[in-house]
Amino acid sequence: MSEELIQRGLDRKNPTSKIGKWDYFSIGATTLKALKEASIIRNVNYGYLESKKVDGIIIHNKDVIAVIEFKQPKEFKTKAQKEKAITQEIEVAKILGSKIIIATDTIDTIWVNSLTGQKICNESGIEIKTPFNPSDENLPLLIEKINYSINEKNNNILPKKLVNPTDLAKSIWQDIWSVSGATPENCLYTFVELFIFKYLSDLNILKNRHSFEFLLGMQATDSTDEILQYYADEIRKKIKELFPYNPLDNTTIINGTIFVSKDQKSVSGYSSVFIKVLKKFAEYGRLEHIDYDFKSQLFESFLKESISKKNWGQFFTPMKVIRAIEKMAKDEIKEGAVICDPACGVGKFLLEPIKSKLSQFYKVEGDSVIPKITIRGFDKGFDKDEQKTIILAKANMLIYFSEIIKDYPNHTVAFGKIFNESFTLKTNSILGTLRDPIENEYDLILTNPPYVTSGSSNLKEEISKDSELKRYYKINAIGVEGLFMEWIIRALKPNGKAFIVVPDGIFNRQNDKNLREFIRQECFIDGIISLPINTFFTTNKKTYILCLTKKNNKADIQTDPVFTYLVSEIGESRDIYRFDIEQNDLNEATTLYNFFKGNKSSFESFNKDPRCKIFPIKWFTVDSYWSIDRWWSKEEKIALGIEEEDKAVSMLGFSSLVQDISDTLSSLSAEIKDSAEKKFNSAQNFKEMKLGEIFDLSQKTNNSKFTKTFIELNKGHIPVYSASNDENLVTYGYVKDNLPNIKYFENCITWNIDGSIGKIFIRAGRFSLSEKVIPLILFKQYNSQLDNLFLKYSIEDRVKEENFGFTNKAGKDKIAKISIKIPILSNGSFDLEAQKLIAQKYLLIEQIKSSIEEELSKIKKLIITF
Repeated sequence: MSEELIQRGLDRKNPTSKIGKWDYFSIGATTLKALKEASIIRNVNYGYLESKKVDGIIIHNKDVIAVIEFKQPKEFKTKAQKEKAITQEIEVAKILGSKIIIATDTIDTIWVNSLTGQKICNESGIEIKTPFNPSDENLPLLIEKINYSINEKNNNILPKKLVNPTDLAKSIWQDIWSVSGATPENCLYTFVELFIFKYLSDLNILKNRHSFEFLLGMQATDSTDEILQYYADEIRKKIKELFPYNPLDNTTIINGTIFVSKDQKSVSGYSSVFIKVLKKFAEYGRLEHIDYDFKSQLFESFLKESISKKNWGQFFTPMKVIRAIEKMAKDEIKEGAVICDPACGVGKFLLEPIKSKLSQFYKVEGDSVIPKITIRGFDKGFDKDEQKTIILAKANMLIYFSEIIKDYPNHTVAFGKIFNESFTLKTNSILGTLRDPIENEYDLILTNPPYVTSGSSNLKEEISKDSELKRYYKINAIGVEGLFMEWIIRALKPNGKAFIVVPDGIFNRQNDKNLREFIRQECFIDGIISLPINTFFTTNKKTYILCLTKKNNKADIQTDPVFTYLVSEIGESRDIYRFDIEQNDLNEATTLYNFFKGNKSSFESFNKDPRCKIFPIKWFTVDSYWSIDRWWSKEEKIALGIEEEDKAVSMLGFSSLVQDISDTLSSLSAEIKDSAEKKFNSAQNFKEMKLGEIFDLSQKTNNSKFTKTFIELNKGHIPVYSASNDENLVTYGYVKDNLPNIKYFENCITWNIDGSIGKIFIRAGRFSLSEKVIPLILFKQYNSQLDNLFLKYSIEDRVKEENFGFTNKAGKDKIAKISIKIPILSNGSFDLEAQKLIAQKYLLIEQIKSSIEEELSKIKKLIITF
């Protein structure tokens, strides 16, 4: 070994320094022979140049990226001196395979293309004179641009063209569909497999008889049927060797196409169109540098054509939403983090956040690829069609890793192992991810889980068969989304964060009161962002981004307020075309959220955005709605331009909406049936009692002097409720506590005697009332015997029969005489469990009525176009 290398402790694993991903050796007294003997460069015969010494080299896996020639300033002044410095290095650079020569005296620097001997210029044709400074963080990008661009005919940097073959995909879709009639989903999957084949060939990972060029060249000697069979027998087998399948779910990056049957045989009659598709790929050109957005745009293109797009919505969360969530979660995406998406689709939620740091998060050491971050994506499926989700996720990951794989073409098996560990298909249960009762495992969860109520009873039935799962899923939330919410929260580590796309049902359904209570008990609510209708390609469901932090200790009480934001536009049209538009409220929401994170207590004082409100955590009671849109007044919504307008749809769009409503009604019908089957333990007896016997009606409310003006002069933090129909609306404002002659109440029922007459609300915490509302306070002996929710619905049912109104006021005397029936046990005591069961049935009925009204209102507002 060279004396210089020994003295300075330099070898293949210990360079002078790193320049980006490359090794930099600053030497000067070491020959090419010594470098090859030290395994720093390739061990080949360099002829008479073996005795030549170089001042510096930049190397990657023995590939020489650049040769550096250092000169003293006195030897680098004149044009002739500079030409001489370049000339003496051209031969060395060529024999080492380096396209770049850098000659410098540390003041002036010349960049030269060794293939032409000419100076290298930027995109505008101006000579590059950037100083060579190994510690300059911008240097790696410059060298990469030069290395990518220059060749025997070009000395200028080219704009790095990112390949986005969406138009090619559309063209090939037409070819495949014309002969097969396959669904757009299967056409997409076929395109992706052939894309992977061409891509791996362009990276020189598939070589010789397994390459794209070889297969296309077979036309000279073989029939089209023989070429397709060769692809099925040889090339697909080779791809699976390079990227082995996962023995847990039998998936790899490919797994069957329209051209190849399930038993891996070529499909008769399709060989001609197969060759036609290959030719289109050949005409398109090389696929080395791939646009990260390509896959998302590709899915969108195929979904536009898909008659079964409702089922394929799982593959498409708009990139605008994914990147917004990525932006909010960026502080959690770091070395050592374990990140999960329990319903991952094609993996964008996991791949987008790491795309810019792949070389940092995945280190190649020897024959292994060492992950410095862990991503885990799960989906479920049982047949070949359902496997496509995870296969596409792995193919997607391969494209994201394109630059690393290009640098390490002999590490495909190691990368395949990473792909298999990152994305897993759950095949052992209809529960999929929900089958594994994970607890305290993930630092970060990013997800858009499925939200349907139909079919959830099958999942719950499966859960009921397993005692461990019954203990795990004890909240009994509504719908699949409720089960996923419970899984997500339990699977988070203490202090872990989750960013979840959720439907409005979780925030509104009275039957999900327990789920909201579970969220409050286990987590801090950081933020809720309201997304507009039709944010998602396949559904007009109202959705939100829910931002949570899991408590380190359940006893911790949230004191921080909650960030909320109303988004009207996400930066793209909310139709099948998804054109970019100028308005992007979602981007502003995420920017403000990140400001809020760093200064929660005082953010509200400098927030000027009318779309953003900061609400105290006490607004998020388990009995209240969490749909934040309701907390902006109609006037505020009109000013923001977000009040719902009549919408125009085509006949086909109307048909799709009616089908959506039909599906919703079917799921509601199933809920009613489930509730009806929950019966009392035995023949139920009831006791009839007057309200005057149950409530202490001697308790008085405030008088007419307790006005809005008075409250304005005595502002505080105690809410004052009036006779409104809206449970959460604090129309009178907030008053100071403990004012003389003012009535305050805590945790009781209230009754509107005017305005929305007869309306009953259960009020939590400390509050005050206007003169139009009276408190219904239980006699003490009944506090633990009667359920407030049961009382609310039982009283409201009876009130409807009394026809209270403007001429028939609901005063205390009349209230006292109203009777309700209360379930009792055989010993005559009140049956609290029966009360709660009845209350839950009332809740369900109210929720279903509201859902039906909401669905019908959608139709009433529509304008049908022909």
